[in-house]
Amino acid sequence: MTLSPLDLGLIVLYLLTVTGLGLWASRGIRTSRDYFLAGKSIPWWAAGMSLVVSDIGAKDMIGLAGDGYRYGVVMMNFDFVGCILPVLLAAFLFMPFFWGSNVTTIPEYLGRRYNPSVRTFFAVVWSLFMLATVATILVSAAAMFEGLLGWSFWFSVGVTSVLVGLYTASGGLRAVVVTEVFSCVVLIPGATLICVLGIREVGGVSTLMAKVSALSWTREHFELLPSSSHPAYPWPAVVLGLGIVLGPAYWIGNQAIVQRTLGASSEDDARASYVFCAAIKLVFPVLLVLPGLIALALYAEELGPPGAGWDANQVLPLMVKRLVPPGALGILMGAFIAGVMANLESYINSASTLLVTDLYRPFVRPRASDEECLALGRFLVVGLLLGGALFSYQVKTRFASVFEAFQTFLSFFQGALFALLLFGMLTRRATAEGGVAGMLVGVATAAALTATGQLYLWTAFGSFVAASATLVAVSLFTTRKPDDELRGLVCWIR
Repeated sequence: MTLSPLDLGLIVLYLLTVTGLGLWASRGIRTSRDYFLAGKSIPWWAAGMSLVVSDIGAKDMIGLAGDGYRYGVVMMNFDFVGCILPVLLAAFLFMPFFWGSNVTTIPEYLGRRYNPSVRTFFAVVWSLFMLATVATILVSAAAMFEGLLGWSFWFSVGVTSVLVGLYTASGGLRAVVVTEVFSCVVLIPGATLICVLGIREVGGVSTLMAKVSALSWTREHFELLPSSSHPAYPWPAVVLGLGIVLGPAYWIGNQAIVQRTLGASSEDDARASYVFCAAIKLVFPVLLVLPGLIALALYAEELGPPGAGWDANQVLPLMVKRLVPPGALGILMGAFIAGVMANLESYINSASTLLVTDLYRPFVRPRASDEECLALGRFLVVGLLLGGALFSYQVKTRFASVFEAFQTFLSFFQGALFALLLFGMLTRRATAEGGVAGMLVGVATAAALTATGQLYLWTAFGSFVAASATLVAVSLFTTRKPDDELRGLVCWIR
């Protein structure tokens, strides 16, 4: 596509604004606490908006449009089932203990609740996951820029990495939250725009439903909970794998999510940020999945049915090329770039925090000065961007959609993570030995199920059950910690 002067102006204005805000927020960063937790000064409304765009980004705009085309409204469950209730559970049960225990990372909490081995294991796993997520987000950006502007894959990845690294390295969490608040304001109208234009082009919601239903392979596209024989999202897997494991584990144990609330100015602000996030997220299932159904109604003959070699990441770029007029394209591209930058900065900043807090300080330099940790945190941002860029081509070639890639990565360890968090928070009887055994058995089960080709929702649920059973069994025959060591870490011992 050829961008009009108005489109270019709007995109440049957005980039200048968000970069300027990020650099402005970088002022006054003097300690690692300022860098990693924004000095515990984030108000509830800013943390809530930051939570939204930490979750909803380029991978979701691109990935859910493509998977909405493939599978239909069942994809809305990633917010309806996997978000709303887990967010409220996190707000009123888990978050007060995380915030009150004054930890910087989730692995740090697990280390205090169980032992250093658990902390180290999940710090390593989360760091690798975040590196893979950075690669996934870069693939999302490249898909849009390739489809709309004709940029090459590597040029798209390089430009995106440089723009995000510029202020994320200097400003830490404070710069991330400030730019994410602005991105949230841009993202919602931009996502709304493509839905409104698409519905108008189709001829209304009833026409859309008629056109989609008329296709031979879309029998369950309007079933929020498909039949148990659905090839990718049978309803038992949605309820058990997503509702019980992946959703709660994501909102309770994801460092990129929880770090925003750990930087909140008070425990009440931490809780309120989650509730505010849940309210905003009610609109996103429609805004992100509806474009896939619109593309199905308009371009089914051109895109064809999903099959071998079919690229779900091209659904949204095709819609933008066909539907968005000059002027409005600049708004939409600004929203997309907002999603890219917000997602990237969230995961890069959080991965840097994990590496310094849970690996460098305990094992490499226990007496490292605060200035040294601050400098290392900034250096790691650049390294993580480079590593994500190098890994991005593997994600591009191995997965049908970026959303599927992201969820598959999560399923490897979320079951074990949630088991340890749940039993560690709810019972004083869970022991350190039980935590280690549950962790290892849960992750090994996930690896085995993935190797046998199980759906990732079943993988997550199976690993959670295996980890929980092992943790409980081993804890029954080992000695728990005394109450004084568990104070502030278990909900019965405040």
